[in-house]
Amino acid sequence: MQANSDEMTITGLPPELLTSILFALDMTTLVRCRQTCRLLKEIIDEDVCLQYKIELAANGLENGTHNTLTVAERLRMLKMRTEAWDDLAWTAREEVPMLQGGVWELYGGVLGQAEGSRTLVFNQLPSNLRGIEGRQWRIEDVGVNIRDFGMDPAQDLLIIIENRVDGAGLSTCYVHLRSLATGRSHPSAQQPAVLSHSTPRGRFSYTIQVSKDYVAVLLTSGDQDRSELLIWNWKTGQRRLYITGSELSSFAFLTDQYILLTSLPTMELDDDNIFHGEDPRLFVIDLERMSNRHEIDFSDLDWLCAFHYPALGENFATISMSIRSDPAPNWAPKPEHKVPFHVARQDRLFVITLWVVQGNMHILPFISLVPSWTLLDCIRTLSPGETLRVFDWSDWGPRGSRLIPAPPTHTSVWVCYVYGLTFALSIRQGTQRGIVTFDFNQHAVRRAQAQEECEKAQMGSQAWATQQGTRRRVVQADDRVFHPNVFKEEVRTSLPYILRKAPPFAAEEGEGHFDAVMVSEDSLILVSSPSHIRKYRILTF
Repeated sequence: MQANSDEMTITGLPPELLTSILFALDMTTLVRCRQTCRLLKEIIDEDVCLQYKIELAANGLENGTHNTLTVAERLRMLKMRTEAWDDLAWTAREEVPMLQGGVWELYGGVLGQAEGSRTLVFNQLPSNLRGIEGRQWRIEDVGVNIRDFGMDPAQDLLIIIENRVDGAGLSTCYVHLRSLATGRSHPSAQQPAVLSHSTPRGRFSYTIQVSKDYVAVLLTSGDQDRSELLIWNWKTGQRRLYITGSELSSFAFLTDQYILLTSLPTMELDDDNIFHGEDPRLFVIDLERMSNRHEIDFSDLDWLCAFHYPALGENFATISMSIRSDPAPNWAPKPEHKVPFHVARQDRLFVITLWVVQGNMHILPFISLVPSWTLLDCIRTLSPGETLRVFDWSDWGPRGSRLIPAPPTHTSVWVCYVYGLTFALSIRQGTQRGIVTFDFNQHAVRRAQAQEECEKAQMGSQAWATQQGTRRRVVQADDRVFHPNVFKEEVRTSLPYILRKAPPFAAEEGEGHFDAVMVSEDSLILVSSPSHIRKYRILTF
């Protein structure tokens, strides 16, 4: 049969219709279409909406739904933001005094501190590139003694932990649900907006996380070798989960449904006073399958799957693990900010710190950097109803993560060092400290790889390494964990990332003296905690 020469092809469609079709595609498909022919390349390059869509995805961002700026204005702001973060070139800085209340929180662009036992002070961190104005407000008296607190600015939610001990020695943890703006009972909570949980008397530390309708509190005993994880629906007051056990050390929301737990193995001392225990691992539990009424011992947990780390060598054991990730999955900023764009709600980086002991004295910390898709891709292979699946290190770790020795500057106190897919770390630079960031956004990695190859071709590899590579480079080579004999076999990891290094601080001003660096969506926060300094330096983008 003879072909009809008048048949319509996609490139023969009217430009307006073709643009609408292209706008329905995801970023990866758009880029592929752009490479197929000159017409599609011209349409995509000249359409501001398509360019904005590509730039959002390439930078791990989503469009803000409550902003009134034109797409062209948003695209301009987005490119300015990308350039500033790519060079770690902040546009402003300010100092916030560190108060004496003893507890603090950084979440959703708000820095909160206690002042005394009943007052809270909050700083909205500004953004020149997203149009957020900085401000400070106070809640003078919350009405109870503050043991700890958490917050979610997007939901105007303030969580205050109060601990009371009665005459019989029974300790009760009260979780007060307040408005972050006013300190009064949150109107969306079941009144009187207080959750409670009774525990044996003891000294507890608290870890608080919020994910949409869930508030999770981990109580860790400092003197009874016991941890308790409780999750409530904070709007209804219904308890959704209650896990106890000495093995439970840390947790994070992987999704709204899945909870990621770190497990401490039972440690035993041999006749030579050397620790022995099981190899480190992560557990995933399905919140929808958990009982909301009964206490569950960690050893009886019907977990969904486990992710094993490499087997430790002889004379090595894991003594502690922690996990950090911010913000919670599906988190988006409050509409009142009217931001043009924000960090995407899906992909997150989990920073897992493992403290490994050699014998009974030498502690070696490691940092495991794991993006959420590495874990979720494995979970998707489970059959319906399947539980207790074990993923060996070879199934997920070598190609889907990075495992690196932790430098001495890595902190276990100022732990807000991850946001979205970016991890910030302070490093030593002579007598001062500097800042590096690890960016695991794979779209940005591929773009940076192409840019590097182009620059090297123009400048020469040696000149590029001298001028550009010292400040920003794509790390593709395998990381080898180089402490001898820590693991039974050689451990290599290869997930690519962009390593960025901030310019040195002015030595004469003493700006390079700080304890730790934290990161938020629009800021790097330098922490100085010695008694003669005590301040936060907010480096604003």
